[in-house]
Amino acid sequence: MQPRGYLIVVPLRGISQLLIMDIVTVITATALLLIAIGIGHRGNGSWVILAGFALGIGAVIARLWSGGGFIQVIIELLRDGGISLLLAAAYMGFRKLAENARPFVILGVASLALAGLLFGAKHLWQSIWHQTEQSVLVELGPDDSILEVEDILERFAETWERAFPELTLAEDVDLAQVYLISVSSRRAEAMMSALRADTENVDHVEFNVEISLSLPPSDEIEDQSGSTVLENDPYVAQQWALDAIQAHEAHAVLENTSPVRKARVAILDTGVESDHEDLQAVYSTGVTRDEHGHGTHCAGIAGATTNNGLGVASLNWEGRFIELLGFQALGDAGRGSIEQIAQAIIDATRARADVISMSLGSKSDVQPRVLTNAVEYAINRGVIVAASAGNANEDAIDHFPSNIDGVIAVAAVDRDLAKAGFSNTVGSLSRPIAAPGVDLVSSFLEGTYKPMSGTSMATPVVTGLLGVMRSMNPELTADEAYLILHETATEVTDTPVVGRVIDASAALERTMRTATL
Repeated sequence: MQPRGYLIVVPLRGISQLLIMDIVTVITATALLLIAIGIGHRGNGSWVILAGFALGIGAVIARLWSGGGFIQVIIELLRDGGISLLLAAAYMGFRKLAENARPFVILGVASLALAGLLFGAKHLWQSIWHQTEQSVLVELGPDDSILEVEDILERFAETWERAFPELTLAEDVDLAQVYLISVSSRRAEAMMSALRADTENVDHVEFNVEISLSLPPSDEIEDQSGSTVLENDPYVAQQWALDAIQAHEAHAVLENTSPVRKARVAILDTGVESDHEDLQAVYSTGVTRDEHGHGTHCAGIAGATTNNGLGVASLNWEGRFIELLGFQALGDAGRGSIEQIAQAIIDATRARADVISMSLGSKSDVQPRVLTNAVEYAINRGVIVAASAGNANEDAIDHFPSNIDGVIAVAAVDRDLAKAGFSNTVGSLSRPIAAPGVDLVSSFLEGTYKPMSGTSMATPVVTGLLGVMRSMNPELTADEAYLILHETATEVTDTPVVGRVIDASAALERTMRTATL
């Protein structure tokens, strides 16, 4: 079922649900038919009538047990009864028992009419009050079909479709079997329970959780240094992070170095303003708009053209080492869902990204399985994945996607290289690293520049470095890349909770040495 054409599909499907018989309807019809046979029996038909009543009671219990909400169950009971009574009346008419058939006809018509009235009232109520819909992700087994759970979906859901239709089973046996279900919030739990009970066909069920950006405040900053630097970008004197990660020293190395090839750094965010003066020369493909600004800011930190006399500096010296890709994992309001983020990861991977940068996330006791599978899909294809640790001043052990295996989790430090007050800690995660994340000046909407703070800003500092490392050694694996980051990084007082602070110059020198071995 496709959500496109929703206003037409839902009423028609609802009417079909009212009329089409299922197994419980057949049982009910059989029960009423037995009662009709017993009534028309010339001898003692009481045993047949008794059997019919017993079967009918079983059908009612089965219908009540099937769930779907009180009103829906009543509608289905009336439908079952109406159809069954009319079938029984037809049998009596065939046996020329018109007097006995008349009550069955009256009751049958009345039952169907009442079912129709309740059905119409229910949908009218829902349309008036715009009942909240919930989004659910369902993963089927590799050999299973959506048709095998369609009876459950017909009962509970509004619409359903494949979440990632471009993927085949040969590409990813898990993601290719994920379906995106739209269901009334009041019926979501009942539907999920019914799906989880179908262990033969359903591997996993989870809410398509929505996340939102939450950034700490930033301050306007003055020029940090009057010393002569190599870069000619106007805002470079306000970029204290360049000093903190030894970026000036790295630029001195890159000035006279050629990459093996440009690395592709994918910004999974609110989009990227691709025609921004400091980004347009290095922006390759993907979403070319950004109504929020967060994605454009992250893109500038990761790969703005450096030493071009415009805007800010990144590690992307003269734009020769990195090209930027943008994928909209978050909407214009800075909100997105598990399915949207997973789709962005898939799209970036299929676009041959070398590095995926995710300045987003949320807290959850359980890692979202679909998102975990999407990260595995990327890592298995050689993509280096990094994500922000979060801004709640908590342990990031429960913060996804930074807590997913294989993801480099980025915490933020301030000008003193101490843990930023807002930053989550990453010491409990397998791949912790830290980078500057307070008052970082970068590109913004309509060709402007502004400072922003957060682990969101620290993450593209790291992914920009990873991109340059990949450009120097395209064969660098994710494991090797993190090992270089960690071993060349700087130990600081808060390293036990935020990891070591990256050293761009040392990391690039190590990368170049490994590339020549």
